[in-house]
Amino acid sequence: MTKANLRSSHCSSMVSLGLSVFLTVSAASSQPAAPAPAAPAPNASGTPNEHALGDLVISGSQIEHVTKLAVLKSFSPDFEDVVIRSVVRHDLELSGMFDVIPDTKAPPGNYEFDDPVDLPAWQKLGAEVIVKVAARRLSAAKVEVFSLAYFLDVGKVPVYERRITISTDDVRATGHRVTDALLAAITGRPGSFASHFALSAAWGHGRRIITMDTDGASLTPITSPDDTSIAPFWGPGQSLYFSQSVRYSPFHLMVQKGKELSSANLPFATSIYAGSFSADGQKLAVAVAEDGVSSIYVGNADASGFKKISTAEIATSPVFSPSGKVAYIAGGIHQGSQRVYVDGKPVSPNGFTAASPTFCDTELGVRLVYAVAVGNGRMDLVMSDEHGRDIARLTQGPGSNYAPACSPDGRLLAFFSTRKSGPGLYLLNLKRFTSVRVTERIGESLTWARLPDSAAWQALEVRGKPKQSPPPPPAAPAPNPAPAAPQP
Repeated sequence: MTKANLRSSHCSSMVSLGLSVFLTVSAASSQPAAPAPAAPAPNASGTPNEHALGDLVISGSQIEHVTKLAVLKSFSPDFEDVVIRSVVRHDLELSGMFDVIPDTKAPPGNYEFDDPVDLPAWQKLGAEVIVKVAARRLSAAKVEVFSLAYFLDVGKVPVYERRITISTDDVRATGHRVTDALLAAITGRPGSFASHFALSAAWGHGRRIITMDTDGASLTPITSPDDTSIAPFWGPGQSLYFSQSVRYSPFHLMVQKGKELSSANLPFATSIYAGSFSADGQKLAVAVAEDGVSSIYVGNADASGFKKISTAEIATSPVFSPSGKVAYIAGGIHQGSQRVYVDGKPVSPNGFTAASPTFCDTELGVRLVYAVAVGNGRMDLVMSDEHGRDIARLTQGPGSNYAPACSPDGRLLAFFSTRKSGPGLYLLNLKRFTSVRVTERIGESLTWARLPDSAAWQALEVRGKPKQSPPPPPAAPAPNPAPAAPQP
């Protein structure tokens, strides 16, 4: 067999389960392909009946109040000042929580590092929250960062003010940490922009693991383009796990700790397709190839005590809820279409092929989000409680929306979209249900984790509740009255 044929054989043996994880059979391992799950049940017109997915959640933009926020402009040409301010401003725009006043509307005045804020001038523009961030170099290795925030209904005393000194190589990350601290001061709950994505994406003939910041910056390939690497997930101590096939061998679970790459050394001789750690890092769930199908096993983080928890012919994409429940995708000849299972019970609508479950620990409680096939090769995102109740649709329209990942603070949902208006990675605010594109990068699976705490964060951190919050963001719209929880 030629190299081209071998590569073709390897790629054609991949069975994509909802774009986020591949059940891969290597030509070298000679494992039989898993049976394909049943297609979604069509309605009379031949397309899936989408009523079971709930109504599209649309924010009432005509009646909701969106807090007007100003980020003071700066005339400083210093690199550190430009980076800090642009990062914070962009983060606040990506949050979807505020109407950020354009720089072009800023009142005339002085905007240097130590200049006071002209509160009356900004109040005339309708600003309810005013943010100032600035930075200046102290030496070749040190930078001073200044940040403060005012609520104009509180008065002339800042509700948040910090001056910290950081190293010059920590400027961009500190900008994200400043945003998180400002959100804590403004809303009473810290943000999670000091975080990063890991995604798998097609790269040449294979698939590669890539990391990047929450705002789409610092795109960094982690794995070799010569290998096939899929299904990344974050583990304890900022370790990054993913499944990797080298020269068409079975998929092994690999772990990247710092610059060191090693095998996770699990007690399985066959391919590992996906995995997930519990919130406390004590448990590990993996999807394992066995006898031509795949199963979910849960064990300890030290690779001991694994037990099989799935019974379907095909089971993959395991993920833990904040409370320790395990969700996964399962289906096959006997179970029918591929559905989301939580602790062994199907919770997604029957007849719809589901994929990529994730849990979001939102301000309104834990929500389960996953993708469903809706016909014509498209996928959309839906949300429910942990038991599949109160289902609501998050996306609808041309293109596919898939591979959801929730922000560490539960406010935002990231996902890939092929929409004609601009494909790429999007963030959806889970209170206002508005979305914004972060980057044009398209991938196949996605995971999101907070950066480890640092001395800068400890200095910036807000302790206790804010003195007074601005008008709160609107409550989540009531979802469509949901049908009873799906039955097998």
